[in-house]
Amino acid sequence: MAEFTPKQSKDGPFSRKEERELREALRESYATDFPNPERQGCPEKSKLNALARRRVFPEVQEVVSHISHCSPCSQELTELIRQYKSRQWVYRVAAVGLIVVGIAAWASWKLMRNQGTHMPEPPPIVKTPPEPAPLGPSPVPSSVQEQKSAELQVVVLDLRKRGVTRGENDKQEGDLDLPKGRLKLSIYLPIGSEEGDYEVRISGQHNQVLTAKGKAAMQNHLNVLTVQLDTSTFEAGKYSLAIRQAGWGWNRYPLQLK
Repeated sequence: MAEFTPKQSKDGPFSRKEERELREALRESYATDFPNPERQGCPEKSKLNALARRRVFPEVQEVVSHISHCSPCSQELTELIRQYKSRQWVYRVAAVGLIVVGIAAWASWKLMRNQGTHMPEPPPIVKTPPEPAPLGPSPVPSSVQEQKSAELQVVVLDLRKRGVTRGENDKQEGDLDLPKGRLKLSIYLPIGSEEGDYEVRISGQHNQVLTAKGKAAMQNHLNVLTVQLDTSTFEAGKYSLAIRQAGWGWNRYPLQLK
C-alpha cells in the first residue's frame, strides 16, 4: 500500500510529491477493490471536494487512508476530480472567448471609425457673374467700373495640399488665382496648421503691398482663415501671397491677379 504523507500546513495546495502519492493510493484502491455498500466510516463530501481541489485539511491522512480501502469513496473522489478539471477547462475557454470577442469588438469599432472619417470637399468658389459684354465698341462708363469694383466677391483659396512650413518658404507649386476687387477671402490652410491669429500680405509690382489680419478656426474639419482684401487698385499680373501665424515666419505662394 502506498503511503500518503501530506505537509503539515493547513489550507495550502498539495506538492507534486503529495499529488503523486494520492494518485498511487487511488490506483491501489482500484486494484484491491474494497466494496463498502453500507458506506461505513465514509468521510463527508466536503472533504472529498477538498481533496479533489488539492486542498490540505487536518484529517486528510485519515480520509486518504479510508479511500484506499473504500471503492465507493475512491470512485466518488475520481468523479469529483474529473468534474473539477472540466470546470477549470470551461472557465479557461470562456475567458479566452471573452478576450477574442473584446478584440473583435474593438477592431470593428476602429474600422468603422476610420471609414467614417473623410475629408470634406471644399465648397465651390463663388464669384460675382461678369458684366455682359457691350454690344458696341463704346467704352464702359467709369461709374459702372466703380460699381463693379465696389461689389464684395466671395472667394476660396485651397492651400491644404501645399504643406505646412515653419519659417520662410519660397517653394512654388503653381499660381493661385484671385480676381480684382473687394474680396471676402476664405483660405483653407494646409493640413496640420493651427487655429489662431494670422496675417496675410499681397506684394508685387511697383512696391505695392496689401495686408490684412484674420483668425483661423475649424469649420467642417477644415482650418479656415477668413480675411477681407481690396485688390481693385492693383494691376492684373503676378504677385506674391504671404501668410503667417502670429510669431512664425512667412509662407509664400505665387499669385495671379486677373
